[in-house]
Amino acid sequence: MNSPTRSLLTLLLLLTSLGIYAQEGLEIASVFRRYGKHKGVTMVELSNELVDMYEMELYKSISFKDVSEALPYIQECLEADKQQARKVKEVVAGGEVQSGYYQLPQQKKEVNRFILYRTGKKNSATLIYIEGKLEADDLVTLLFLRKD
Repeated sequence: MNSPTRSLLTLLLLLTSLGIYAQEGLEIASVFRRYGKHKGVTMVELSNELVDMYEMELYKSISFKDVSEALPYIQECLEADKQQARKVKEVVAGGEVQSGYYQLPQQKKEVNRFILYRTGKKNSATLIYIEGKLEADDLVTLLFLRKD
């Protein structure tokens, strides 16, 4: 393998490992690893220039068309991670979290970390992990205000 190819491969592996490392220590990281390539599941990971305009360093989401099989595991992981998080907003119905928005403690100075979770119609669900310089209020504005 020539040097430019080896350098490119090394860079790609490093960038991939940074995205994985970002969630280490969180139980939800295992949800992405376990279900990310299953049928009926869509996983998206954005980093670098794609998220810079929103002051994010990492955006990772996983969406389930039918979460029935994975739901108990997701809820277990979410419950564990919530223990270290500040609850920003949570909707509970029938004793189960329907949607939640949590801010985790910083691991790096000026880098905030968030977990967002929502179940939808027809047993669908989405789990999102975000980290970056954006503040909780900025994230709420970004998520909940429509642009005309």
